[in-house]
Amino acid sequence: MPTGSSSSTQALVAPMHRGGGEPETQPHRLLLQRMAPLFRPAPTDRDRRLTRLLVNVTVDRSLWPVHLVLGADATVADLVRAAVAAYVREGRRPPLQTGTAADAADGFELHLDKYSLESLRPEEMVLDLGSRNFFLCARRSAAAA
Repeated sequence: MPTGSSSSTQALVAPMHRGGGEPETQPHRLLLQRMAPLFRPAPTDRDRRLTRLLVNVTVDRSLWPVHLVLGADATVADLVRAAVAAYVREGRRPPLQTGTAADAADGFELHLDKYSLESLRPEEMVLDLGSRNFFLCARRSAAAA
């Protein structure tokens, strides 16, 4: 009888663990799972394509720039439309003289900085310009030029 009782007590003293794996290897599996992101291969240039751009547009006579997030395929005309729409939506001062959002690109010019005399062409891609800071001002009339 004593041998039967000792085997039942040994069964009660068996090591308890969580999960379904073996008690000795389970902590190592968890550690490896947690460390797996550290050992991923470095991303290639093909994996590092830009999908969004954070752009700052300073509007003429405004105190702070408008911060916009655009798609990587956005053009200058898209940026002008988005900047004017965000400026009006936020209720910034001084208010812009715009008719509708559709002709916003026609009433304004985008420059690389405040002191640049040459405006950017509307069909240019924003990604190709090499800058993320721009200056928006009202288009000069043909009589003034």
